[in-house]
Amino acid sequence: MNRRIWFARTGALRPLIGAGIASGAVVAVGVSAAAPPPVVGLPDAGAFVRMALPGARVVAEVAAVGVVGALVLAALLASTGDDRDKAVRVAGRLAGWWAILSAFMVVLTVADALGQGIPEVFRVLGPAVGRLSVALAWLVVANLAALVWVGSRLELPPGWLLAGAIVGVAPVALTGHSSSGGDHDIASDSLMLHVIAMSVWAGGLVALLAVARRSYGATAARTYSAIALACWIAVVVTGLVNASLRLAVDELGTRYGLLVVAKLAAAILLGGFGYLHRQRTLRQLDSAQARPFLRLAAVEVLLMLVTIGLAVGLSRTPSPLGARRRLSATEVLIGFPLPDPPSLGRLLAGWRPDLVFGTLAVAAAVWYLYRVGRRTEPWPVERTVAWLAGCAVLFIATCSGLGEYEPAVFSAHTVVRLLVGLVAPALLALGKPRALLGPVRVWLPRPEVAAFAASAIPVVLYGFGLYDGLAGQHWARLVILGCSLAAGVALFARTSRTPVVVVALAHGLTGLVLLCRETALGRGFYSRLALEWPHDVNGDQVLAGWVTLGVAVVVAGYAVRPAVVKPLLGVPSRTG
Repeated sequence: MNRRIWFARTGALRPLIGAGIASGAVVAVGVSAAAPPPVVGLPDAGAFVRMALPGARVVAEVAAVGVVGALVLAALLASTGDDRDKAVRVAGRLAGWWAILSAFMVVLTVADALGQGIPEVFRVLGPAVGRLSVALAWLVVANLAALVWVGSRLELPPGWLLAGAIVGVAPVALTGHSSSGGDHDIASDSLMLHVIAMSVWAGGLVALLAVARRSYGATAARTYSAIALACWIAVVVTGLVNASLRLAVDELGTRYGLLVVAKLAAAILLGGFGYLHRQRTLRQLDSAQARPFLRLAAVEVLLMLVTIGLAVGLSRTPSPLGARRRLSATEVLIGFPLPDPPSLGRLLAGWRPDLVFGTLAVAAAVWYLYRVGRRTEPWPVERTVAWLAGCAVLFIATCSGLGEYEPAVFSAHTVVRLLVGLVAPALLALGKPRALLGPVRVWLPRPEVAAFAASAIPVVLYGFGLYDGLAGQHWARLVILGCSLAAGVALFARTSRTPVVVVALAHGLTGLVLLCRETALGRGFYSRLALEWPHDVNGDQVLAGWVTLGVAVVVAGYAVRPAVVKPLLGVPSRTG
């Protein structure tokens, strides 16, 4: 490596990152300091906690951005093994700092919430963390960051580490202002996607600065440009969605509204920088003229880090809409009202967008059609139909009336999980997407591991009763459906028959448990919903049990169909 190349070494980025962190922290602390003073007579943690909390959060979030960016470089941009290894080592060091700062944020969050100084808060830290969702979220982040650090030391594949880092930036976004009030399901999802997109966007640009003068710098910049455009669109759209749920148009002049306008202006300006890159600096980079790209990108990074400070300040500012809106018990618990009981018409014709799984379904369909369109060889139509059908099942299960009633009706939850975890993956597998990836290698777990994961989810949730404590929690819904989808995709990606039969048996056993269980799962949560229509939770659980048994039979039939059909046709059958 040529040590004289400007920005070629990661160490050369330290002054730029340092200036960005300082600017972002000053903005965050300044916005927090402009808040109304504490009410006289109420507990106050003191000026140190009030100022340290936003400042430390900026540093922690920049560390997270650095981890994500280094792993984006290792997994997607770097074309040499040496640079990939260095990027993973840098990510590991930053992950260690991320974990430490997140642990510090746990202490600061508890101190701020209880109005106690740092020395006093340690006496009640353990019990308080369990009662404060934001503090618990930071504790989860600290553990996930530590796992990324351990994974880098164990030299796990960069793709795994990147997935872990992206998951690590999500928990805090699912707490705070967006997790309460009306439409908090959409607000939480939009903020989570917003934070993830911003982390990939900003982190990827920082990483690109480190390798812009490499022989593959121009190619890496073109790859990052496509990623950055998608992230910018996601940041703007999710930001507007979240703001529209918390702010009325005539409230743009409030303190909260001005911060939202400032963030939007920064995003538009950053989009302009991206446009200049595509029109000028990327072409110059193709001609080995890296200096114009580096100069513009350095300014862009500074603005991104300042925007992170704005975001931290915004997160500590209550929205005017939330302060004056009165909500029903149903809206408080699930985010929206359910005035009418479920019916076939409402389940099929109802609509409530799911920004996570609905967007994933649409993106998967668009990607597949794009890859098929670029092929020069014929592609079987039945594969395309199967893939699009799987995307449609995923979309309908999470965005239709079925998804709308899923948080409040256990049988609807069961149907959604079965569709997302079994039906959609089976259809997606028939689309043979791995054949469209070209030289890209995709790691898949062994069939027995995938079968264990797909079997453990229903057994643990419903057989062991874990769902009783998770009912109604939006973050738990994301984890349950996400893990079910991932396990299902891994299960059906291979043609092994025995693992699928094992999963069918596990679901059949779970269905029997639901039929025989005397106490309804989630009864405590469902009783607090105060629905305006009769809701027989025990009868609903029996319905869920029969549905689970029926799907188990269908899945078993899907698994053994080659052994039954092929002998009838005179074709030798293969076991797996």
